[in-house]
Amino acid sequence: MKASRLLLLIFIFQGGRSGDGETFCTAQRGSIIVEEKGSVTIPCNFTYPEEYRSGDVRVFWRRGLERCGNGEFIYNQTKGIIHTNYTGRISSEEKNKEKGTTAITIRNLRRTDGPMFCCRIEIYKGSKYIDGWHNRPGTQILFKDEFSVEQTDVVPAIIGEDLTIPCLVHNKAPNIIEEVTWSAGSSDLCVENNELIEIRYKNLSPITGRRSIVNFPQDLSLRINKVTSDDIKQYCCKVRTKLRGNNGVSPIHGSNNGVSPIHGTQVILAAESKDSKPKVEQPKTTSPDQDGSATLRCSYQSDSDPLWTAVFWRAGSPGGIYAYHPLPVMVDPRYRGRTELRGSTDLHIKGVNDADNTTYYCFVMLRFCVGNNIHPIIRYGSGTKLHVNSLQEQEQVQHSQILTVAIYLGVKHLIILALMILALLYLQKRSLQSDINLQTLET
Repeated sequence: MKASRLLLLIFIFQGGRSGDGETFCTAQRGSIIVEEKGSVTIPCNFTYPEEYRSGDVRVFWRRGLERCGNGEFIYNQTKGIIHTNYTGRISSEEKNKEKGTTAITIRNLRRTDGPMFCCRIEIYKGSKYIDGWHNRPGTQILFKDEFSVEQTDVVPAIIGEDLTIPCLVHNKAPNIIEEVTWSAGSSDLCVENNELIEIRYKNLSPITGRRSIVNFPQDLSLRINKVTSDDIKQYCCKVRTKLRGNNGVSPIHGSNNGVSPIHGTQVILAAESKDSKPKVEQPKTTSPDQDGSATLRCSYQSDSDPLWTAVFWRAGSPGGIYAYHPLPVMVDPRYRGRTELRGSTDLHIKGVNDADNTTYYCFVMLRFCVGNNIHPIIRYGSGTKLHVNSLQEQEQVQHSQILTVAIYLGVKHLIILALMILALLYLQKRSLQSDINLQTLET
């Protein structure tokens, strides 16, 4: 693939104002699982040119169906208006102009809420409107007990590795699934990605090649063998079931042709940082702590502040299994429930065992605002070797020290006992000699 084409593919629209090349961007999570009558907090990161920093930043939120950039406002900071359907249920987090962050919280969630929520940022000087821009795809809420399809926002890819892109189906048994279709493209909205990948199931045999379904219908994830630069795209899965009430239309989102996420999965090319920036740094080796856990350090350096940051950890090799991923289902079963991030980048492993004795690679994804587009970059470190054996060695040293002390104390006590016996014998001998001398004098 030519460099120019690859560049176009990695400049994914996340939200911004088109036009004169100024830097206006927003970024949000693709989806969040929620519960009815529960609450949800949806974060939004934003950035804008330095010359506007003295202005007043105002935050607005919209809701929508497939696209929410033109949806109705549910929160209007300028006029202090909250949509009647959200009265008493909605609040906006205090914005941070310096960090470019804000969030909205919705309480007592209803089935009719959303399903898309996107933020809009506007700049004013006094009462004068200066500029405004919004997030196009927004964040989709998925109710925990309803049929839905979920994908992770990002999957790092290394040229030549075998890659798996998950397609998670909630609340539908595998034997109900009739068909899955994968499509690809350069848009952050699945409805705009019409490049059909020739893998489709409906009483059909899978088409062989580099791309295949992992295990239809139990696992609808897409597997790509030997990744190339041509695979760096946005991927969306669409699922259709045999039992389609209301002509197959999902109560949240979908069509007669199936149900899919609004925002798919972006495959981003990852490269070792080495001397390039952003630079990811890791210590070469580390050892478990005394409590049987281990913390692997990771840090990164960047010449400019990113709009959004995400961290992944892989074990064994840069293309190995996930020891940590923001989406728990992506984590390999041997690490699931045992790993977490400490701080923003460090990997913490609980209950370290012999199988954890391997090298771990820290992947850092930084999303930069370039013009009005998001430019994602993923770099990974040179790896940290976790020496699990050192824990055993420490225990052996401790046992050896205990044994040494025990032997020392034992020998010390034996010497003291021997001296006491010798002293007693000496006193007995002196007493006996005194008795002999007394008898001699009497004679």
